Amino acid sequence: MAETSANTISLKALVDKASNQIIFIESDNDFIDVLFSFLTIPMGTIMRLAPNQSVPLEIGCIKNLYSSVKNMDVKHFRTEACRDMLLCPRNVAESHCRNLKLKIDNGEPTQYFLCSRNYRAECKLSYNKIGSCDCGGSMTEEKSLLVNLDGGIFVKGLARLIIGDNLQVMPPLTLEGLSVFTELGVRNGNTTEELTFNVGSDEVLNLLMCSLVSRTPLTETLLKNKPIRKLSNDNQGINIEPQIVVDATDPEGNLSIKLIVSKSKKMVCYAEVGEDFVNLLFSFLTIPLGFVVKQMRDCALKGCINQLFKSVQDLDDCYLKSDYHKEMLLSPKLVPGFCYENHLLGTEEATYYYALGFASFGGFFCL
Repeated sequence: MAETSANTISLKALVDKASNQIIFIESDNDFIDVLFSFLTIPMGTIMRLAPNQSVPLEIGCIKNLYSSVKNMDVKHFRTEACRDMLLCPRNVAESHCRNLKLKIDNGEPTQYFLCSRNYRAECKLSYNKIGSCDCGGSMTEEKSLLVNLDGGIFVKGLARLIIGDNLQVMPPLTLEGLSVFTELGVRNGNTTEELTFNVGSDEVLNLLMCSLVSRTPLTETLLKNKPIRKLSNDNQGINIEPQIVVDATDPEGNLSIKLIVSKSKKMVCYAEVGEDFVNLLFSFLTIPLGFVVKQMRDCALKGCINQLFKSVQDLDDCYLKSDYHKEMLLSPKLVPGFCYENHLLGTEEATYYYALGFASFGGFFCL
């Protein structure tokens, strides 16, 4: 079982000495909660945290999208706050994740302000106390989100589970768990040994990045015997049929773009797009990792973050706190105010209830 100190979690791992590979680790809810929280992290946050590693991770070309927002003059955004929403997107599960034993997101905690007339159902929620509500009241009433922390965050407090090297989470001592030995070619128990690892926030961040590009992130993170690889467009195993739309309009609300294509090289040189398409691209940074994995579930991924997602799907409900917590991981929503109005991606905003009304508001990124 995992033992915790202020800044680390101590884990026991079964290691195959012959291959220098972790077979599995056994953990209680503290470390499992940290792993499951990966699915709630927005893509923009992952890109913000990636350079903090000794070997920066490049996830396809989304790094270019993040850098574009970071380097673009603020005058191209509706407000500076709109750019901050993309560079430091809020996690809808933040109020839960702030209680993790190990935290990797060093962003400022979200503050919530309600209208001083919050007894009215149409009054809104704000992340700062600047400005006024539509009803004319001032946004000065600071509130906190109530979170039930009894017995863990996502997983029940007494749960003990096994984590495979590919981040597959399963109950201990099952036939499925024992099959891990066979899959790794371990046929002689004499080649295995039990090791203890002290895992801190740096290791957790490295584990997150490795899970996107490697099928053995525990081995690469804890045994440190393999370099971190880059995730490019070429190694995803995803086949996308290109469609070129030139000066087209769509009455159903789909976005249209104009592509400038090199016939000789058979590649797109650049695209001329409108504000709607730019807003859509920028909104990618606000989307939680779990939503991305869910949409790509039928694709062959190089990493194993899909195994973590599938583990939440398959895990017996007796290990999870509630259906609400399971849904938070499998179908993560966006913080109110972060959802782009064109729902081509199918994203949804969470709803925060208070008093007699509920919190929701609009607003987009670009002018």
